[in-house]
Amino acid sequence: MDKESRWIRFLGGRNLIFTILIIGLIGAVILLYSKVSFIFIPIATILVNILPPAVFGLILYYLINPLIVRFEKYLGRTWIISLVYLLILGLLTFGGIELVILARTQLLDLLNQSPQILQGFQRNLDKITNALPYTKEIERSFSSIDLSGTKINSFVEKYLQSGVKSFGGFFSALSTMLLTVIVGPIIAFFLLRDKEKFLKTVRKLVPPVFRYDFNELGKIVDQQIGGYLKGQIIVSALLGLIYWPCFLLIGLNYAGALALSAGFLSVIPYIGSFAAFLPGLIIAFQSSLWMAVKFALVWFIVQFLHGQFIVPRIMGDNLQLHMITVLLVLLVMGDLLGIVGVVFGIPIYCLVKAVTIDLFSHFKKRYNRFYGKYGEYEETGFSKKDYLKK
Repeated sequence: MDKESRWIRFLGGRNLIFTILIIGLIGAVILLYSKVSFIFIPIATILVNILPPAVFGLILYYLINPLIVRFEKYLGRTWIISLVYLLILGLLTFGGIELVILARTQLLDLLNQSPQILQGFQRNLDKITNALPYTKEIERSFSSIDLSGTKINSFVEKYLQSGVKSFGGFFSALSTMLLTVIVGPIIAFFLLRDKEKFLKTVRKLVPPVFRYDFNELGKIVDQQIGGYLKGQIIVSALLGLIYWPCFLLIGLNYAGALALSAGFLSVIPYIGSFAAFLPGLIIAFQSSLWMAVKFALVWFIVQFLHGQFIVPRIMGDNLQLHMITVLLVLLVMGDLLGIVGVVFGIPIYCLVKAVTIDLFSHFKKRYNRFYGKYGEYEETGFSKKDYLKK
């Protein structure tokens, strides 16, 4: 009887009827949710509106918190936070706004001139291909490519319209952005001031038997997501600041706009840098072939030095994500959540990964309890130390 009931006891029951009932209940829950999915539409709407300012607040929290921790022993935490906010506001007012206006002017000029730039790029490309062997074959390969202003404008208009519609119209998108900019710093302020009080309240809601695992999971998520968000924003900002003088040095047109785009898009690992490289190459090639060569050399030299010296120092090796994993996560999350999934796909993956490993560690312990004599699972512990050493 012991052998016959081991699997049932492993599942938590005592007979076959229990297993059948569990499977039936799972199926009934899935069917019920499919029939009343309309109930969750308001909840989804609330989450969509709350998520941007909450994420922006978390980013500000992770960026500012190390500074607060360093100086709070000299002054009260609330005063330190207020002074840091005033300092950031002053820097944005007297320094950042000028840089943004300069880059914005270049960016608007670049958008206005993009049809002419693309037409010039196509003419230069035709000149080079005409001087190469197998010209006819190359012309047939490029015959379907038309970079005329009309097609570019229609393409941009089509996808901008679809993008605006997906956010519920231009007004909705603008109001969401304003809400994010205003509410995000407020959320960050209270997180910085009352983090321990908030965590203490949440812990009281967790049953005592699960509190150790909850604490360890919280530490891992804090380290993984906080480290990634803080590090990725810092390295992206540094990359844009490095590119700006380098582009000015080689005499590249629209240096400020391209540097700002490179830094902004680099928040998306791998894909962002490639997406920023193509417009820069087209603009450089519009000037001359030698400018395109200089641009490519500067781009890859900065990328190499940035990846070798800046990224490891700031990001560390705590995320333990392979490049293939990052690309797959970006592809999947981008398809599921659009631009939000592309930007925040890696933090979401880190959260899901930590929770999954926690649940699997409990499964391994339970397996060892009932089937240990056939061979036990290794590494059943779950803590920040156990997680990060894997």
